[in-house]
Formats: sequence, structure tokens, C-alpha cells
Amino acid sequence: MHLRLPVLRPLVALGAVAALVTAAAPAANAATARAQVVRVATSAQLVAALAHARPGDVVSLADGTYDTHRGFTASRNGTAREPITLKGSRRAVVTGGGVSGHYGLWITGDHWRVVGLTVARADKGIVLDGSVGTVIDSVDVHDVGAEGIHFRSSSSDGVVRRSTVRRTGRVKAQFGEGVYVGSAHTNWRSKHKGVRFGEHGGHGPDRSDRVVVERNAFSDTTAEAVDVKEGTTGGVIRANTFRNTAYAGGQFADSWVDVKGNGWTVSGNRGTGPATACPTAAPCRDAFQVHSVLPGWGTGNLFAGNTVQGGVPGYVVAVEPADPALGTVVRCDDTGAAAGTSNLPCVP
Repeated sequence: MHLRLPVLRPLVALGAVAALVTAAAPAANAATARAQVVRVATSAQLVAALAHARPGDVVSLADGTYDTHRGFTASRNGTAREPITLKGSRRAVVTGGGVSGHYGLWITGDHWRVVGLTVARADKGIVLDGSVGTVIDSVDVHDVGAEGIHFRSSSSDGVVRRSTVRRTGRVKAQFGEGVYVGSAHTNWRSKHKGVRFGEHGGHGPDRSDRVVVERNAFSDTTAEAVDVKEGTTGGVIRANTFRNTAYAGGQFADSWVDVKGNGWTVSGNRGTGPATACPTAAPCRDAFQVHSVLPGWGTGNLFAGNTVQGGVPGYVVAVEPADPALGTVVRCDDTGAAAGTSNLPCVP
């Protein structure tokens, strides 16, 4: 009689595999197991929660006002799979010590989710420096001294969506953008708390690339609702509404959206005014503008399906210089401005 030992070997192997899977499961889920919900109700608790946040953590704000007179910093890193979430209702208000104070929320870590809360009464609302993959969702940013939300220092692959941005530029009207993406080339060597805005120590562009601005409501911004700077590439501005944006007029506020980067898509947006600030073709003459302010930038942008519902005496899309070689495409379904679709021929 012979024992058929080979029959037993697969069973042993299967048992070994099962043991390995069982042993590996805790390691694979270790990060998830460490993640926690941290509930905060005071400014000191919020500072501590942000300073010790780990991937997968949820920092949940109780309703109330949070103010250290220095703003709040989110410097820890989440991951694409396990972002860190900071959330609250619109009645959870993060402040920066007043419109001449500090940033309301300064995000320097990667992969954050900021959801639902309010940022108000700050120098700038939310500023991202070197933050990759951060999503700002359903927040309310209002009553700030300068811009509402700024993606800066190569803060790439970020999103701001379903949010309201209003009453910006309370102190510095020329810097009162709703959402600001990148940095002007004259500021690439500038820095904030040691962080250079441009890459390679400020010798290269601020590559805040592939930022998505979608389904937001902008109102009463002294400068542009969305300002896209040279050095940025591949972003999207879609399905937003604009009311009384860029109302301060002047060279710093003559359109709802100003694009100086490359390869941006601007589609499905709509808005009105400000008619009272734009009685003639200048200032505040157009709804959307493209500028090439630096060789190689302001190229390859697409505008489609944007609607002006009143208050714009110029074009829906003005391209400056009006050079087809810049590769900007303006679809003929960009409609509603007094002067027509564009100073370039539109494309059906």
C-alpha cells in the first residue's frame, strides 16, 4: 500500500497561504485601524488635532467660532487612499483674527479634505502651499481681506467644489480674487514662512497644475472670481455661477475669470454683472479673458458653453493679444455678452 502524499501537499500549501493572509490582514489594515474621529469644540483642541492628524483621521468641528488670532495650520500629510478630513457645518467658523489678521486656514500637507465649514474674518481665507491632492468641498469663505482660496507653491491636483466664495478684498481690493491659482511670474521668487512660490527655489514657475474649480457660487468679489496665473497647466473651471464679481474695476478686475496658464478648460459657467461698475467697454469689459503675459503661456485654452445673463458690455471671451497662434479655442455656444462671443472667430 502506498500513501498518496502528493495529495496532501496542496492542502498544506493552502493552509500556509491562509495563515499568511490571516497574518497579513492586520498589517494591511493597520493604517485604517489607527484612523480615528477627533471631535473638537475649542480653538486649542483644533490646533492640537491638526498638529497630530494621521492618514484617515477625521477632525470634526462642533458649531462655534475658532480663533487663535494666528490662524490654523494643517501641515500633516494624508494619502490618496486615506486623506485627512477636516469637517463641520456652516456654523463651525474658522477665523484668522480679522480681515487684517492671518490666513484662516493654511494647508501645507498633502491629501486633505475640507468639508462643510466656514472660513471668515481672515486676511486670506484658505491658502494651500505645496499641498497635493487636497479637496475643498461645500465650504463658505467670506469677509476676507484679500483672496478667498489660493492654490500656491505647486499645490497641484486640488479641487474646490460646491462652495460659496463672497465678500473678498475687504482690505486689498486688487487682491480680492475668489479663487487664485498659481503665482504671477514676478512672484515666483517670493516666499511665505520659508516656502518659495516657484519651483527650483523660485527660479521656475509655480506649477499649481490640474486644479479643478467646479459648481461653486461666487459673489461680491472685488477682483476676478477665478484668476489663473502663468505657470499653471491643465486645470478646469466648470459649472460655476458668478454674480457681481470683479466689481472694483480697474486693471486688476476687468473680467469674471482671467486665464494666463496653458491648457485650461472653461465650460458651462454662467453669471451676471456687475453692470453698475461697467457702464462702458472698459473697465470690467468681458466675462472671461485670456492673457499671454509671458512667452509660452496663455496658450491652448478652451471655452465652451459659458453664458452671460446680463451686465457685460464686452465679449464673453476676450483673448489678448488676439492671436490665433496662441491656440485658444472659443466655441460659438459662449453667448450673451453685448459685444458678442469673442474677439477671435468662434468655432461651432
